[in-house]
Amino acid sequence: MLHDLVLTAPLLILLFAALFTLVVDAFLPSSANRSFWGYFGAAASAASVLAAAGLWKFGGALEMHTTAFSHQLSMGPYSLFFIALTGICAMVTHLSSPKYMSEHGSGWGEYYALLHFAAFGMGAMVAAESLLTLFVGLEIMSMAIYVLVAIKRTSQASVEAGMKYFIMGSVASAFLLYGMAFLYGLSGSTGYLEISLALAKPGVNTLWLALAVLLTSAAFLFKVAAVPFHMWTPDAYEGAPTPITGLMSSAVKAAGFAALLKFLYACLGGPAMSSLHAQVPALFATIAVVTMTVGNLLALTQKSAKRTLAYSSIAHAGYLLLGCVAFVADPNLPGYQQPTGAVPFYLVGYAFASLAGFSALTVLGKGGEERTDEEQIIGLGRNYPFAGAVLALAMISLAGVPPTLGFFGKLQLARDVLGVEGGKYLPYIIILVLNSVVSAYYYLRITVWVYMRPEPKQTPEYIRETSLQWAMGIAAVGILLVGILPQRALQLGARGVASIRTPAALQSLRYELAKPGAQPVAQPVAQPVAQPLAKAAEAPAPVEAKPAAEN
Repeated sequence: MLHDLVLTAPLLILLFAALFTLVVDAFLPSSANRSFWGYFGAAASAASVLAAAGLWKFGGALEMHTTAFSHQLSMGPYSLFFIALTGICAMVTHLSSPKYMSEHGSGWGEYYALLHFAAFGMGAMVAAESLLTLFVGLEIMSMAIYVLVAIKRTSQASVEAGMKYFIMGSVASAFLLYGMAFLYGLSGSTGYLEISLALAKPGVNTLWLALAVLLTSAAFLFKVAAVPFHMWTPDAYEGAPTPITGLMSSAVKAAGFAALLKFLYACLGGPAMSSLHAQVPALFATIAVVTMTVGNLLALTQKSAKRTLAYSSIAHAGYLLLGCVAFVADPNLPGYQQPTGAVPFYLVGYAFASLAGFSALTVLGKGGEERTDEEQIIGLGRNYPFAGAVLALAMISLAGVPPTLGFFGKLQLARDVLGVEGGKYLPYIIILVLNSVVSAYYYLRITVWVYMRPEPKQTPEYIRETSLQWAMGIAAVGILLVGILPQRALQLGARGVASIRTPAALQSLRYELAKPGAQPVAQPVAQPVAQPLAKAAEAPAPVEAKPAAEN
């Protein structure tokens, strides 16, 4: 048990930080300045990131030993990669918040506790090995984000945005639960790999499987703001506090896609999808091109930087959904290629660029106002050079201008998708490139607002705080550092993807599929992913599983 608790240290740090903040803040006088919670939260998030990095470096196989953990959580490289990424996003958000939240009269201790709970939920999502753990992590994150969006109680826009997000999110959760119920009925289990092995057997009802895939995919598409579940995004992004908007566009989107990829690859990928191998990738590709096109076209007409970046977030969801095609392709088909780290790498680039952009926009929140319209950004580059430079760098990276991080992310994503079924999805890649050209207009337009428009007669006031400057600096350094060394980040992402299905986990499943009383062998068998799955699919059904008709 102690071994497994050590492996969950990155999550436990965030959980204890949230509980400590809640308990201690209750004993502080109401007149106390609570800005120090931002620094404490940043330190706790950094500790979580360091714990994840330490486990990545020195943790060995990172296999859970106890049944309670091993069937629910996985702390392999994939989980650690995204826990570290969401931890960095939470750290930057904590640093961006103290002065901004006090200016808006919302700098309460529960704000920082909710940030910790949201990061903890994201970590549980990406580490989940079971539908139950996935749903619990998703709801912990969602509930915290709903409240954070509406945390400015005196702002009608903030409360309205939080209510819209909550109502639509509840519907998405219902879809997810309904789809999970179908998967359990088809497989008799809630574990990812057990479901994959059960669905790989002949005789699975294709109609119910297709319905399960549609319902669960709809819930994930809502979380990542993909068409047609994107309507909440502009209002929620605009009404939420700017630091929370940055968290939603970076950490929430990264966690959503990380959970989606793991669900598709470990639960529905491979032989389990042999009956739907043509329909599901094509469905994701079609939704992807519609999403990126709708997002980019609607962003062209916006005059607010926050709404522009909200529709930009929708467009990037389309780019990433196209990358998901490689995770649902059937490995038994000719020309199959193992997914690389393209999607995780793209998420790193997009997260840093979003954090940089919204951290720079946070300086415009002086006096409790949200001054992010076109005329209110004019002159930022001359009156606050550091914030202007960070915002411009973020826009250039999001536009994918070479040789920035955004360019390398799109390039690797295109290579990954082109490797699926011998270049079958080339037309979709062409649409991606055309959309990237369109997006360059509104990204560079924001840069024009910052530097190339005549300054207003009255110099606007900005939030100037050391922690906010640190937040902007960390995000900007992330863009530059990963942009200089893209191959290293890509290798880390590829290692994470390769660890989703570990040989030890597959071997454990083979024992469970065998007759009662079977004893495990001493050493795990390291084989390619497709081979043990195909062999396990021919084994007898799980002992505790019941046929779908009996459920």
